[in-house]
Amino acid sequence: PPAWKQQRQKKKQVERWKTVGKYKQLLRKEGSAPGGAAPNVQAGGGGGGGGSNASIGKRRKPAGSAQALARKSWEEQQREVEAAREEERRAHEERSQAVAAAQRRRAETSAKLKKRTRRGQPVLSNQVDVILQKLGAGSS
Repeated sequence: PPAWKQQRQKKKQVERWKTVGKYKQLLRKEGSAPGGAAPNVQAGGGGGGGGSNASIGKRRKPAGSAQALARKSWEEQQREVEAAREEERRAHEERSQAVAAAQRRRAETSAKLKKRTRRGQPVLSNQVDVILQKLGAGSS
């Protein structure tokens, strides 16, 4: 996307973050009052609340496991991509070897057919051999 569009998206994102931050601050203030809504906020997975550090650790643990899951899925994708690359490389190598072998065969056949006698006539035995090879390849 163009730079101006990226800047606009970034501004919108920052505004959303500010709004969420203000909302969480408001929830924390309400939660600190007696009889506040702090337990509901924590149960809902939202931010804030006057809980202990243990509750904060519990809240962050799923995020850590989510990060670990994301890393595992990324590593799995990388393995798949690497396997696909290896397969492509192997297939390319096989194709190039097949092409090289075909070129060698054509060069040998061409060299046989180009041979001449001292008087400039084609060597008939080579022509017969090439024809027999074609017949043998066609019948097999």
